[in-house]
Amino acid sequence: MRLITDEVLATLVIWQESRGEPYTGKVGVAEVLRNRTKLKYMSDGTMAGTVLWKQQFSGMNAGDPNRIPSFKLDDQDRVVQECFRAWEDACTGSNRVRGAVHYLNVKLTKVLRGGTLPLWAAKPGVPGELNDALVLAVIGNHTFIRAL
Repeated sequence: MRLITDEVLATLVIWQESRGEPYTGKVGVAEVLRNRTKLKYMSDGTMAGTVLWKQQFSGMNAGDPNRIPSFKLDDQDRVVQECFRAWEDACTGSNRVRGAVHYLNVKLTKVLRGGTLPLWAAKPGVPGELNDALVLAVIGNHTFIRAL
């Protein structure tokens, strides 16, 4: 028996990353988790290996203030239930983000990174500008991006 199921790990990360987003945004994050796991993209092919891959999901990073609170969530909480449903939708084949394996909040990322974006999201040679050619979907505050 596994102590922490894939469903629980996915729900935790969806809550960490998108609890303030609309339901469709939660499904988008769930799809990225599913896509990365399936493709073994920054993943060993397991949910644990996906969500704990170094520096990939900010809510699992050691310094994130929501990491410990996320492990204290109550399954009766409405937002937690919505995150779980989002994972279920992703597992049944939803495709709102068209195969994306990355996402980010562009405005917040620029603030946290001094005006720049990660290489996987930036226009070549313009670190502060989003590479629109990589964008697959925008839902709420998240921009979903394909792999380079």
